[in-house]
Amino acid sequence: MLYLVAISFVVFKLFGSLEGPTRIGIFWIIMVFTAIMVINDSFSIHSSRRRLALYQLYDPIELLTAKLVSNFTKMLIAGILLMTMLSILSNQWLKDWVLFAQVFTLAILGIVIIMTMVSSMTMYSSNQNSLMSVLSLPLLIPVLLIAMRLSLISERMFFDTAVSSNLLMLLGIDLLSLVIAFGLISFTWKP
Repeated sequence: MLYLVAISFVVFKLFGSLEGPTRIGIFWIIMVFTAIMVINDSFSIHSSRRRLALYQLYDPIELLTAKLVSNFTKMLIAGILLMTMLSILSNQWLKDWVLFAQVFTLAILGIVIIMTMVSSMTMYSSNQNSLMSVLSLPLLIPVLLIAMRLSLISERMFFDTAVSSNLLMLLGIDLLSLVIAFGLISFTWKP
């Protein structure tokens, strides 16, 4: 939380005023880097003895579900705090909160699923931070592009009639990522 407050203040001091597209772009960039920091340690913080204990106690699906819920909650709180800080500092509130809340929830869910899946795959690597960034960023591009487009629509920067189809596409990406994550966890979660 301290990181988000500090980075919001620095961004505001750097740019002076944050208008619609700049504020939305900075918001999603900061959210991606926050997700890397928060989710990176999902699986790597466990020592080999603790991993063995978790492997014996829990089913991999249960463990992944717990990690997803935990990471989603952290990122949801971080995103709400960041958007509140950016809105307070720029003195401009979102024009369509309902659409932004839908986009935000689906995009954060996609980011969390993808990055948690990649974190589970890279937990045995000696250079997990770099590997996670390299593997997850290309997978995040479709989620971020759709999220930024819909966020700009929520700011009423332009009008688009395909909002519902874009939301469904974002939901589809989330569901596909979730199926892949649940399919891979039994192979990647080994003591």
